[in-house]
Formats: sequence, structure tokens, C-alpha cells
Amino acid sequence: MKKLLTIFLSFLFISTSLAKADVGIGVTGALHMFDASGTETTRQSSEKNNGSHAEDVMVPELFVEALTDDGVAFGVSYIPTRELGSKSRSDTNSAGDTGTYKAEAELDNVIQLYSDIPMTEVAGYPLYAKVGIQHATIVTLESLNSGSTYPNKDVLGYTIGLGTKGDLTGNLYYKAEATYTDFEDYSAGDTAGTGNKVEADLEDIAVKLSIGYKF
Repeated sequence: MKKLLTIFLSFLFISTSLAKADVGIGVTGALHMFDASGTETTRQSSEKNNGSHAEDVMVPELFVEALTDDGVAFGVSYIPTRELGSKSRSDTNSAGDTGTYKAEAELDNVIQLYSDIPMTEVAGYPLYAKVGIQHATIVTLESLNSGSTYPNKDVLGYTIGLGTKGDLTGNLYYKAEATYTDFEDYSAGDTAGTGNKVEADLEDIAVKLSIGYKF
């Protein structure tokens, strides 16, 4: 329900803006640098295993935005899937949790509502501030010796960034920006109800280059 509401508000947001602005559509190539840290509390022993993982991935992105006369942009972007990487460890103990544990996850159906707000000009390049909110589903793909699995979860994240844009030939234009996104913490017990629990924090720094067409 939350995902459907987000999609509905996205289109409502854009539809309202289209009446008074040009429309831009385009594609983005982005280098995402994910930083995830978390804690797993294991069953019986209540042992806490802390870990962190960094992953760099190239991800394509689609966007549509309303472009006002004063340079402000209101838009929606969509990414089908962003991999978060994986990490493994091997445990040997007397609590029944001996074996190999592989943590793996991805972000699915990432939808972002954003606004680009003009700021100033530096060396002939106009700068804008980006603010936005993202909705995504964390899909867990873990392989745990204990047999535990963890549920998928919808999360929100806020985005801030700085960018520049300009016209190319005809109706084509470019955007170049760097952004930071902080997602809600993931916290869940395993689906089998054994008492295992995972808590994780996810942050994303991205460098993006976009090509758009306005009409």
C-alpha cells in the first residue's frame, strides 16, 4: 500500500506541475557508493556480530521532470534495482550456529521525488541544490547456516545534493550532480521466529551524469 501511494503521489506531483512548465525526460548514469553497517544478534547465545560493507556499483536511472521558467525542476526518478553487495563469514562455536553465513541484499523499485533549486553561478556554471525523498524495498538474499531468513522491508530515505546543468544542441540538456542519501534503519527478526535479529544502516553517495530532452 505504501508503495502504491508513493507512485500515485509521484504522478500527481508531476501532473500538477506540467500545466505551467516544460517537460524534461531523460536517462542517468550513476556511480553509487553504498556504505552499510549492521548488527546481527544470534539465537541462544545472544552474541552480537557487528559488520560493515562498502560497495561501488554503476546504475542506470530514468527521470521525468517539470522545468519552470525560473530554473526550478520538480521530478520523479526510477531505478528498477540497485545491488548492495554481499559479505560472508564463518563461525565455529558451541551454540549450534557453526557454519558459513552470507549476507546479501538489494534495493528494488527505487522511486525518488526531488526538486532542483537554483543557487548561484561559479565559473560560468549554474549551481543548484537537490533535495528529495526516496522510497525503496530492501530485498534480503541471505544464505545462513542457521536456516534463518529475514523479511523484505519498505524504507524511506532523504537525499541532498549539489549539481549543475546546461543546454546542449536542440532541446537536449545535461545535468551533473553529486548526492547523499540516508535511508531508514532496517530492523527485523528472522521469519522462522528463532530469535535471531538484524539491524542495519544504509547510506549512499552517488555521482550522476544525465542527458535529458525537453519539450
